[in-house]
Amino acid sequence: MFAPRFGAPVRNRVSRLTVRGDTVPVDDLVIDAARRSLAGLVGERWRCVGRACDLVWLGFGAVLELPDHRGGTREVAEFALHLQGAWRVHLGDERLTGASDIRLPPPGWTGDGEFDWDVQGTNRFDVRAAKLTTHLRGAQVVVTSVEVDGDGDLTVFLSDGFRIEARCGGSGREGWRFFRPGDIDSHVVMPPEE
Repeated sequence: MFAPRFGAPVRNRVSRLTVRGDTVPVDDLVIDAARRSLAGLVGERWRCVGRACDLVWLGFGAVLELPDHRGGTREVAEFALHLQGAWRVHLGDERLTGASDIRLPPPGWTGDGEFDWDVQGTNRFDVRAAKLTTHLRGAQVVVTSVEVDGDGDLTVFLSDGFRIEARCGGSGREGWRFFRPGDIDSHVVMPPEE
């Protein structure tokens, strides 16, 4: 039995989740705790999207000034959603970007020279994220509802027809993480850390 980061060990109804070929229990109480935490996103503005390596970050809520690791300060959104598993951003029925875009060259790349997906600004995701962030600066796109299903898959519904989907299982690594920057106790991780 595992102890989730945000509570005591749980021993109630259990769903099953496949991770690294093994079946891992995801307790209904863990899912319920994730749902309660994410409920705080409803009504919050989506501010930005970007990445560090293959970790995609999305910022929601008010802009805060927090201390950085160099002794200065940095501006961050009140809520952060990190995505590392399978994920997609939709506008209506159109897929705007997703996890596979991080390792693909941008539209129009001719194949000349070397393509290094990890250099900021050089891959398909970076191009699409820059356009999306520009749109978000001028629009009031807000979270309208959040769903976490019994397997830990996440869907964030937003105004103007936007939708963010993040899958939890099967990858053998963290699929998504939701937290308030600067608050270590606020982290909700799927699949749960053992």
